[in-house]
Amino acid sequence: MFKTKKLTSLLIVFFMGTAFLNAQTPQPKAATDVSDKELTTFVAAFQQVQIINQQAQQNMAKAVQDEELSIERFNEMKQSEQNPSQEIQGTTEEMEQFDKANQQIVQIQKEATQSMQKKIEDEGLTIQRYQEIAMALQKSPELQQKIQKMMQSQ
Repeated sequence: MFKTKKLTSLLIVFFMGTAFLNAQTPQPKAATDVSDKELTTFVAAFQQVQIINQQAQQNMAKAVQDEELSIERFNEMKQSEQNPSQEIQGTTEEMEQFDKANQQIVQIQKEATQSMQKKIEDEGLTIQRYQEIAMALQKSPELQQKIQKMMQSQ
């Protein structure tokens, strides 16, 4: 269990760097007013998004491991790829493994993004409104407390 948590936590940096919400729509303004009903809807959507995210992280870790790369090595190579001043160092075999794993991860992320968006919309929120509420939560301790209570009571 610890190993799985470690693996997924290492990939979370990669996954969060390409989070679906930021890539799909323009940055919204933080919501100033969030009704209790919207908050309840947000919590339901958020919980579904978290489940999809956890499964995607597990699938990404498996994709890397299936290519016989360590998560740490994959992350090193990914960081090198994203830094124009740093050249990716690796054997030809490693580069092929990295490319295959990376292609699988892109597909996993695409599918996860679509699933997350569908769950949010199925709960009755637009993607933009979900983002607005998420931004408001970051800035409002009061909203954070409300959400915590809602999540604990479920």
